[in-house]
Amino acid sequence: MSKIIRGMAGIIVAAGLFFGTGCKKPEGSEDTRIKPPVRTYVVTARIDKKGTNSNSEGTAVLKGTYDEGTKELNYTLEYKDLVPQLITLRSGAKGSVGTLVKELYKHTDEKASPLPVKGGFTLTSLQERTLLKGQWFVAIGTLTLNPEISGILTLKQK
Repeated sequence: MSKIIRGMAGIIVAAGLFFGTGCKKPEGSEDTRIKPPVRTYVVTARIDKKGTNSNSEGTAVLKGTYDEGTKELNYTLEYKDLVPQLITLRSGAKGSVGTLVKELYKHTDEKASPLPVKGGFTLTSLQERTLLKGQWFVAIGTLTLNPEISGILTLKQK
């Protein structure tokens, strides 16, 4: 009888070792998570009276790039048939006033407006999230109307 008990105990110990070590995760597996790829985007915005329901003949185009790795947005904005007093990037739902993200240009003296308006800046995590969701737009205001024209930023992966 004691031989049977010792034999069964040996089987139980062997099974415990077999099943106990077979389910162990290899060490360091938690550190080897796959990181999502860093993307670069082409950013564009066609800016006109459709965004504001005005009767303005003015138009503008913003072209730029956005890099997820550096969180850098670089842009060039060209306009015609209007004299801008204030050009802003805003975040919000279509048709809303939105929240100011960045002032791109503000008329401060009697000098001619710059053409084109160029620049760049680094985004915060919240700004990046709203940009990638397509919630950013450009608003251009003049002496007669603010905003006179506007347009939504669109992103396309490079």
